[in-house]
Formats: sequence, C-alpha cells, structure tokens
Amino acid sequence: MHLTSFQRIALSTLIGTLLIVPTVVSAATETEDLPRGHSKFTSVVTEKAGALVVTTPKGATHQLNENMARRHGQEPFQAGDEVIVVLDENNYIVDMHLKGKEGTHQRVTGTLIHVGMTKKEIKLQTPDGEKVFPLTEQGQKTKGIPDGALVTVELNEVGAVIDVHRADTGHEKH
Repeated sequence: MHLTSFQRIALSTLIGTLLIVPTVVSAATETEDLPRGHSKFTSVVTEKAGALVVTTPKGATHQLNENMARRHGQEPFQAGDEVIVVLDENNYIVDMHLKGKEGTHQRVTGTLIHVGMTKKEIKLQTPDGEKVFPLTEQGQKTKGIPDGALVTVELNEVGAVIDVHRADTGHEKH
C-alpha cells in the first residue's frame, strides 16, 4: 500500500489525536479535590525485576512496598490489580487504592506544635483543641516546617498523616 505524504501526515495526526486526547481529558477530570501540586492516575500493578511497580502516564515507574498498603489499612497489592495512585508535588506516592475502592481523606489545619522525633506523630493546635496524629513518613513530609507554622495535614482512612503542607493563607506560595 502506497501512501502519499499528505495521507501519512493525516494518518499520523489522527493517531496522535486519538492517543493524546483521552489522556488529557482523564488528567483533567482526575485532579478535582486534590491538593495543589498533586496528581492522580490509574495504573495496573505489574512485576518488574522481581518487584511490584505502577507506571505513571509519562512512563515513570514507582516500586511498591507492602507496608504502604498496610499503613492505609489495606491488604498488599498484587500483580494485575487496577489501582488509583496519588502523587505529591515531589512525585512520591502519598495514596493508592484499588480502583473502585477509593478512600475518603480528611484535611485538618492548625498551628504546628511539635513533630515527634522518636514517636512518628505530629501535634497541632486546631480550633477544636490540640490534636495528635500518627505520621506515615516523618522526615520527607515535615522537613523545613518549623514549630509554630500554620499547616494543613491530610489524613488517610485510618487517621494517619500522609501529607503535610504549610497552610494556604492566600498570601504566600506553596
């Protein structure tokens, strides 16, 4: 079959459009109600070099850890599971659920009183009084945030902190 240059260009454009548009539409609809800088995508858990991984729409792979699922009150994921993955602004997985079993998260804003160094927990002064929450990851999430800062924590289904940010007061950048 001989195609003219015009036919090749038209065919390439059509194929490119069919591949790109669903990805853009999916990305636009899946970022609702996410903290600034976070992204959400669907993936299938696969095995790569003996480890379970998920692959982002851009082709990056993230290795999974059985403990991550347990911290969220779930059973460890298996190869073939279709999952919803949430990445933070540093491309770190902050949440992952089986598709169709997405969890409900809560955000709490308050003044940071203390981040426990020996006990993985964070203490906030909120309008409802002092609150203490367990941390799933300590160093990466709390580094550089001083005591006394206004912060917003994101809690997973079991009430553990999966993300910490300076609170958005509308006056400063995130």
